[in-house]
Amino acid sequence: MQSFLRKNKLIDSLSLSLPSNKAKFIEKFKENVEPSDLSFTPFEALSNSPYIYKGNILENIFTIQKKKKLFAAKQTHPIATGKIIENINGITVTMEINGISPIMKFFYGFLIFFYSIFILAILSISFIDSLFSLIAFPFIIIHATLMFTIPFFMIKSSVKNFKLEIEREFYFWIK
Repeated sequence: MQSFLRKNKLIDSLSLSLPSNKAKFIEKFKENVEPSDLSFTPFEALSNSPYIYKGNILENIFTIQKKKKLFAAKQTHPIATGKIIENINGITVTMEINGISPIMKFFYGFLIFFYSIFILAILSISFIDSLFSLIAFPFIIIHATLMFTIPFFMIKSSVKNFKLEIEREFYFWIK
């Protein structure tokens, strides 16, 4: 499953070399990221916090996610989990950006369950009325294709955009 998600860019990796030390990076991280455990909060979009990101950081490991906004067009926000490695001439930050949230796993599981029941119902009705199945079966296949592919491309786009955005942010924090 991981290889499928990586191949389709729903999970991506990023490695940055930053001209800074680990203590300064952790300090800048804490200045720009709201401390949070990244769990679901129902009124997050209504919060009055000045932070753009939420996450947490330990000694060498961090997690970061962009906060939800009230009228944002895309509501998929990938989570980046990373490690900080201190080198002689700076630090190396390696991250894994995961676009599949637990809610999306539930959504895709529900879609598979719903469409399999619906297709089985259409196939059982086709024994009684074949004209109905000729009309309904192509419609349900097209509908299922759209319901699976639209979120897929939204997640793929959000992972790509988050990767570029977090790279810019980290360089901006250090300067």
